[in-house]
Amino acid sequence: MSNNLNRVYLSLGGNLRNLAYRDIKIFLEAVKYRISKIGLRIISSSNNWITAPIPYSNLPYFFNCVVECVIIDKRMNNPHLLLEKLKKLEIKLGRKYKKLNISRVIDIDIIDYKGLVLNEGLILPHPRMHLRKFVLLPLSSINKNWIHPKYKKKINYLTAKIKSEQPLRKKL
Repeated sequence: MSNNLNRVYLSLGGNLRNLAYRDIKIFLEAVKYRISKIGLRIISSSNNWITAPIPYSNLPYFFNCVVECVIIDKRMNNPHLLLEKLKKLEIKLGRKYKKLNISRVIDIDIIDYKGLVLNEGLILPHPRMHLRKFVLLPLSSINKNWIHPKYKKKINYLTAKIKSEQPLRKKL
């Protein structure tokens, strides 16, 4: 039985500085605050992790973290509406949508939405999260017992299955 049923997990990341903030760590804290304003309460957050871009390129390294949330605004019980709100927040924070795999100020992904498996416009859980150490390791640090809703595998199993080189390090 999954233990994800009342939780929403979000991945936050970016590799460009927002000029309104001294550094990306402070910016990520501001992002977390703004997430609380759209109807989620963050109950746990991983440390920030510094990671190479995927696919690997000469782009700047990313700062990433994962947050565990509960829904406090009943309108956010609709994952499509939550995604819409998160995309608007990204734009408000300076995100530009140009191409895939480019540098960005912020990227907010829904990793897991209450254990829901969905493939109607919005794909849940995130379709590539099980292939990314920069999501799995921070997620593991806040919920070691998390189970992938689609594959029904524990997080340590998924992490061990990743064979590609993905340089990353934990940052306090």
